Amino acid sequence: MVAQANRQRADRHLAEVAESVARAHGFADLRAFVADRARAGVSLAAISREAGLHKDWLSRHLRRIDPEAAAIAVEIGAAAGRAEARWLPVLRSLGFADLEGYLRCRHAEQHWTVNAMSAELGVSRQALEAALARHGLARVAHAAKRYAADQRAAEVAARLGYGSIAEYVSRRRSDGLTWRELAAESGQPQTWLRRQAGASDS
Repeated sequence: MVAQANRQRADRHLAEVAESVARAHGFADLRAFVADRARAGVSLAAISREAGLHKDWLSRHLRRIDPEAAAIAVEIGAAAGRAEARWLPVLRSLGFADLEGYLRCRHAEQHWTVNAMSAELGVSRQALEAALARHGLARVAHAAKRYAADQRAAEVAARLGYGSIAEYVSRRRSDGLTWRELAAESGQPQTWLRRQAGASDS
């Protein structure tokens, strides 16, 4: 009797969490939310993280909350897995054991763009973007350029003896230097300094 009551209470809590998650993302129920994200190529772990839950939450509870939603996710995931399996020969020829390892290395660590990765693997840009989402990796637009820009800003700040360009601009502006004087001192264009610092023209 006590065990049954505890189980019912736990089920009600899970249902409340599921309803809250669905509403927060603009869906009528959890099934619609999960189906929509799964069709977009997002894994259950990534959907859980998007919802602000532990990455294993849906894997543990979805079948209990909504068996049909769980079946939809499994079917879509299996199809995605079959598609990824076709990429394995290319991945292995490049020295990678699986797609997730490739994506983390190329995009998150080496800052390759989606276009560059899709060209290397011989797959469409859309397929690559779906794979990033499925493995819970954020897509960074113009990754290589952004990384180079961040590196430049960090190097200039370090050369000037500051932790960041924003800190440099803030300190030196408070010392009374004009933008022209900052540009002369740093050897960087005024427009670049303003943009890096997020400063106004005042």
